[in-house]
Amino acid sequence: MIKSLLARDEGKTLEFKRNCSPLAKIVQTAVAFANTAGGTLVIGIQPLLIPEIQIHAWRDKELIVVSVHHTIGPYYVKPEGPEKGVYIRLGSTNRRAGPSMIAEILRLSRNTLFDEQPCSETSSEDIDFRAASEFFSSVSRQLTSPGRKSLGLLVNHGGRDALPYGGHEP
Repeated sequence: MIKSLLARDEGKTLEFKRNCSPLAKIVQTAVAFANTAGGTLVIGIQPLLIPEIQIHAWRDKELIVVSVHHTIGPYYVKPEGPEKGVYIRLGSTNRRAGPSMIAEILRLSRNTLFDEQPCSETSSEDIDFRAASEFFSSVSRQLTSPGRKSLGLLVNHGGRDALPYGGHEP
């Protein structure tokens, strides 16, 4: 396992570190892996970080393989806070997540699709419910007010009904 791991190039899910200095970079990498697709961090000495850790002998060195599994976050570096301490992997580098990426990670944690999110510029008046009701009556169904929400035609946005992104034309 270690031989094939060391033969790979650094990338979105693999990082090599010579040592644990500075520790903040190790923590950032672990947080970035957790917020993106998971990953493996290989360090040349014993780290203070404790996700899944394996020690492998390789030639005349002891290598530490730190595996961080992807879990829905967002996770952040505590001293930096939830606005500035969220990191993601982009290629073989760690990047601070911006507000839109943090919102995307939060959306994933709620298990909702983008198409189900409210489009704030719309309202319930932007859909022709008369035409929709006629369509439903052609299949012997009635389109009721609660049915509009259960079908996802309308979603709550700040106490009012709005169209979801999947239900309107830009």
